[in-house]
Formats: sequence, C-alpha cells, structure tokens
Amino acid sequence: MPTTLTRVYHSAEELIARTQDLPSLPAVVMRVYQMVEDPSVHAQQVAQEISKDQGFTARVLRVANSAYYGMTRQVATIEEAVIVLGMNTVKNLALIAATYPLFQRALIGYTPHVSSMWTHSLAVGLICQMGARQFDTRVRNEAFTAGLLHDIGKLVISTALTNWMGELYDMVHRKGKPVHEAERELFGFTHEEVGALLIERWKLPPSIAHMIRYHHQSGEVEDPACALVEFADYCANRLGYQMNPEAPQEPFDTRVLNRLNMTLEECELFVQRADEMLTASQSLFRLK
Repeated sequence: MPTTLTRVYHSAEELIARTQDLPSLPAVVMRVYQMVEDPSVHAQQVAQEISKDQGFTARVLRVANSAYYGMTRQVATIEEAVIVLGMNTVKNLALIAATYPLFQRALIGYTPHVSSMWTHSLAVGLICQMGARQFDTRVRNEAFTAGLLHDIGKLVISTALTNWMGELYDMVHRKGKPVHEAERELFGFTHEEVGALLIERWKLPPSIAHMIRYHHQSGEVEDPACALVEFADYCANRLGYQMNPEAPQEPFDTRVLNRLNMTLEECELFVQRADEMLTASQSLFRLK
C-alpha cells in the first residue's frame, strides 16, 4: 500500500539523485576496475596505480597477507601481489580494503550490529566467487563484486530514510515480511534497485548492477548469474552470516536451484563446502 513517503521519493532513481552523501569507493579502486577490464593494461600499471595511495596500499597488503590467500611468505609490495595472485584477485583485494571501513556500521532498520553488514556481505561475495567456478563461468570475474555489494542499497536507504526505519524494522520483525517486500510496500522501491543504480553511478560493469538488481528476483530474468547471488545470499544466512541474526529467516525459493541446474543433494553438498570455505576465511572477516 503506498505511503506518504512515495510522494517524497517517487522512485529509486529520485532517491539516488537527491541523496547528497551517497557511499563512494576510493578513486583508486574505480581506476583499478577500469584498468583490469582493459586487455592492454599490464600488471605493473595496476600495481603502480594502487601504490600512489600509501594508506590504501597498506590496507591492500594486509588483505593480501591474510591467511585466506595462503601466502608462504610476506608480500611486501603491490607489484609482488599482482604477480603472485593475478590482477583480478588484486582487484578484489582493493575492493575488500575499500568496503571494510564502509560496511563496519550498524544500519538503522536493518541491523543493530556494527559488524553484521561486513560479515554478511563478505560471506555472500566469497560464496558467489566459489559458485561462479561451478555454475556460471561467464561472470567469474564479476561474481565476487556482485556478492560483496549486493546489499549496498540498504546503506543508502538507511541513511536517506532514517525516519522510516522503525516501520521497516516492525514489518520485518513483527509481521515477518521479507526485507525487500517490506521496502516495496513502504517506499515503492527496494534495496536491490537502489544498489543497482549506485553501481551504475560508480561505473562498474553493467553485469554487476544487473546481478544486484535481481538478487531476490532471479526468476524475473531467468539469469543464472542473478540466481547465483540469490543462492549465495541464502547460503550465507543459513550458515549464520546474516545481516541481522534476530530477524526471521527469509523463505528460499527452491526454483533458484533449477536456474543453477542444481539438485537438492548438490545444494546440500555445496552448502557444506561453503561452510568449510568460510571457516577457512576467518582472517578476512577480522581485518583491522
């Protein structure tokens, strides 16, 4: 049912256009994304670009030297990290380094826990990366980014519509509505739409915006890439990496498995593997 709020923001596009303090990624991350997409760019050029920002370089190296990447010795320079891990992995390192401080906050209406957005987002990103190797190699290079940023729209909504977060929280916790359905009813748009528009504004690859826009409605587009994010979101929640552990568990549409050509038995096997992978990834969840 429409509310007076929809007369303030008639669409997700208007919300994005009128919100002054939108989340942003460091310019260096945006440049690295563009460089990695360009086949004429060499690893040394990517390393040089990251190395221009000393503080950011230090954060990226901390990620590179976390136990998750299994380095047998300390990586001292970005150039060394690019050579050993590859440009696409270093692109992901840069994104992790950039989003960790951005996601370390409580989100009014969504979660009161400071670290929950980070742990949930990273878990979905890692599961997407793992799943892309199995389900849809077409999005292998974009899967981690789409998973990590799939809920970025919540950050925008929580900041821009603070006065309405109590109603959202009530609809989810007391009435048991899935978050995106409660958003649609209250605002007329969802965090998926807002997130996709923000990704477009950041000029990240269109496939990432598409995967984020339909990560709760992959059936609308019958796209395995969108189904992958939807499935990864389910896996992360099921394994205890929820945005808000106190919120009711959202229903999972098992038709998502059909879009991934996965049986129920294969699903259970994948969830078990994802659990093992996330357990081995704990050094990434505790970045400082």
